[in-house]
Amino acid sequence: MIPRRFKCYIALIGFALLIVGCASLPSVLEKPKMEFAGVRFDNINLKQPEFTVILRLTNPNGVNLPIQTVEIRCDVNNKSFAEGHSLQAVDLPAHGSALMELHLNIHKDSLTQLAKDMLFHANDPVKYHLAGHATLTRLELRTDFEFSGATDLAQLMGKKTKR
Repeated sequence: MIPRRFKCYIALIGFALLIVGCASLPSVLEKPKMEFAGVRFDNINLKQPEFTVILRLTNPNGVNLPIQTVEIRCDVNNKSFAEGHSLQAVDLPAHGSALMELHLNIHKDSLTQLAKDMLFHANDPVKYHLAGHATLTRLELRTDFEFSGATDLAQLMGKKTKR
């Protein structure tokens, strides 16, 4: 018969090995990739200006990723411009992509500054910087994202440019 104390030591050593083994496992899931896919101006007035940013989310994993929420900050021409969040969850298919719409409220002072910038620099590209995080539903994982780019005003407004 094996003494009780010896069984406790064996169980403790087994538990320690299990913890060390799990800690050394590589992360199983890769972060979804996010890129700017478009913008839509929903409400342009001076009291509560709003717009929608559309992100393309791409899942590099072999399993579906349920994205519950995305929170975002938007800078335009190196100035804080707007903040917002996703309006609905998206189930990102395995090795697939989906579009997610994010509702943003423009900071009131930012709209005035942007209008001045566009008036005096109409031919300059509009620089944007988007940063935030996405929360995966069941896994309670949070992944940060950040990307920048530039576009011209006519393209943002959905008009073709003559160059």
